[in-house]
Amino acid sequence: MRQSIRILSLAIVLVLATEPALAARKRPPAAPTPAPAPAPQPTGNTAATVYKDGVALHQAATTSSPTLATLARGSAVEVDRQDGLWFNVKTQPGAVGFVRINEVRLAQAKGSGNDGYSMFGGRPKAGETAGVRGISSEDLRGATYDPAAVAQMDTFRVDDATARAYASRDHLQATQVAYKKEPGIGQGHRETSGSPEDAQVHAAENSAAKKGLFGMIGGQLGLGSSVADNAADAMPKSEQEKYDEEIAMGPQVAGRVLSVMPIWNNPQAQQRVNTIGRWVALQTPRDDLPWTFVVVDSPTMNAFAAPGGYIIVTRGLYEVLASDDEVAAVLGHEISHVVSRDHYNVIRKQAMTSMALNVGTDQFVGAMGKAGANPFAQKLAGYFAKEGAAVLLTGFDKSVEYRSDAASMIYIARAGYNPLAMYAVLQKLEAAADPGRTGNLLSTHPGFESRLDNLDKHGIDAVSQYTDRPYTMAMR
Repeated sequence: MRQSIRILSLAIVLVLATEPALAARKRPPAAPTPAPAPAPQPTGNTAATVYKDGVALHQAATTSSPTLATLARGSAVEVDRQDGLWFNVKTQPGAVGFVRINEVRLAQAKGSGNDGYSMFGGRPKAGETAGVRGISSEDLRGATYDPAAVAQMDTFRVDDATARAYASRDHLQATQVAYKKEPGIGQGHRETSGSPEDAQVHAAENSAAKKGLFGMIGGQLGLGSSVADNAADAMPKSEQEKYDEEIAMGPQVAGRVLSVMPIWNNPQAQQRVNTIGRWVALQTPRDDLPWTFVVVDSPTMNAFAAPGGYIIVTRGLYEVLASDDEVAAVLGHEISHVVSRDHYNVIRKQAMTSMALNVGTDQFVGAMGKAGANPFAQKLAGYFAKEGAAVLLTGFDKSVEYRSDAASMIYIARAGYNPLAMYAVLQKLEAAADPGRTGNLLSTHPGFESRLDNLDKHGIDAVSQYTDRPYTMAMR
């Protein structure tokens, strides 16, 4: 009897084990997962003005399509939607066609509803309005370091192979594009190459700059010139030392921003900005930095660059970027700040000055004069405890921002994108230029109209042969 029960049990087990396999054979094969559709292009009616002479109004968003009319500079038009790097416009008395995105200037459109932000795809969360200002200098100054957020940000980082695979999949061809203003700081932390004579000149220039800075500080402290010279000589001199300081600064700054602007819970967006950002960074002289990108959950439209390759973009800005080209343009601007050590230089100068003016003479000389000491690295944590990440809201000279706009066009052209995407980004910022969404950005940058003017004068010529590249649609 027991043996019969065992045989019956075994039969039941065999039936249960084979049933799913038999059922699977009967089912038809699953259909392949369809590719995600391009993000829909929002529409609206935004006033604009024709900005160039003899602008051709095309029947379709391509230069090969028939010309419907020729528009004079200053003509009023209405922009209905963006189509790639073209605007679909209505003219007076009623012609409808397409013009290039850099041939008109959008007017500032304020208020809720059909404004510039809504037109270009911004999707505010429930309860958010244009009056939400997001982050302020006081918030940043009082921000504490959030190591868990930095650790999470670091997990988003992608390697070179991932970035190159993305570029290959999307047919983005790396291109050699000359850039006459390329920063001559060597390859990341590697020493700059050149003749011994060039090295001596470079060292002399660095020494003179340092002694000038510390001569000023020494005068305020009542120190002799020889003491100031010795203090200046204790500052880092090599690319490796500068690199190490940048790497130390980056998490300190980013970790404070992330404590008041939390990371956006959107893994796809985080993967996208890191992949695109890494690919663009590979086209710069500083491809060996640990480039790391993140989108933070804020409705404001802004982006920040911290030393060492930490780049932060707000959700409000990310959501109006309609293509990978436009994402690349925003990241390219911030990457340029890191490549040129813009924030690093500002932070370092402020930190060293603060340290010198807030300690006694003996302590200052002792700290600066120790053989091999790097007082900046030793005091960095204390400086950030006082200033927080408010250093990111320090405005640069206009020429620095203009340079970063132009550099972005160079970098994204090298990466295979259409450099007109930089115009698209600035046009959108202009159309949504109200204090709630772009107030902090405008407090640290020149006006969007002047930035567009500068691109016309100093940016477009260098990349004009790449402005007809195919537009890379966003896949969200």
